[in-house]
Amino acid sequence: MPKLTKEVRDLVVAKAKLEFLENGFEHTSMRNIASDVGISVAGLYKLFTNKEALFDEVVQPAMDEFNNYYESVKRDSIKRIDEDNLEAIYDTNSIENVLNMLYADFDAFKLIIYCSTGTKYENFLDDIVVRELKDVNSFIQIAKEKKVPINTVKPEYMQILMRAYYGALFEVVRRDFTRSQAEQFLQTLIDFFEPGWREIFRV
Repeated sequence: MPKLTKEVRDLVVAKAKLEFLENGFEHTSMRNIASDVGISVAGLYKLFTNKEALFDEVVQPAMDEFNNYYESVKRDSIKRIDEDNLEAIYDTNSIENVLNMLYADFDAFKLIIYCSTGTKYENFLDDIVVRELKDVNSFIQIAKEKKVPINTVKPEYMQILMRAYYGALFEVVRRDFTRSQAEQFLQTLIDFFEPGWREIFRV
């Protein structure tokens, strides 16, 4: 059996990604991963305490990137509201940033969104919606404090709309769109949703 070097660890992560993509988290076998790499199951568990720790290793860099991006957009949105620049919130230049993020580690996002049942990521989409609703409510409150006229939308309506928006957004991952296909689709998505957001918020 090979020594448990960094090279072996990296090979385990690479093999695990393929197994998770093919079988999903729940149906992936640690024994099969160990066999593919040429180490014992005991050796694999020396590297990763359990299957979820291995899944984390595969997807955490992409998850960190997503969280950093989300927080930067949130900070920028608050800054624009403070500057009375609500119109800029609809800036579609963020499409490029979203695509850069998704396509930097496309497989990891596919694992998070569609192959993560049984892990802490299995409600990823719903968690985004909850997070987004909280932040939108904060933006509305800030705008109202600044005497900016903005319409209040029922939370349950917003939840449905946000779920539809993010569900559509991540279809580019589920359908294995090329970068070019994704660019075209996301522009269509924005063309569809942006007038609706403007209408319901009256901004």
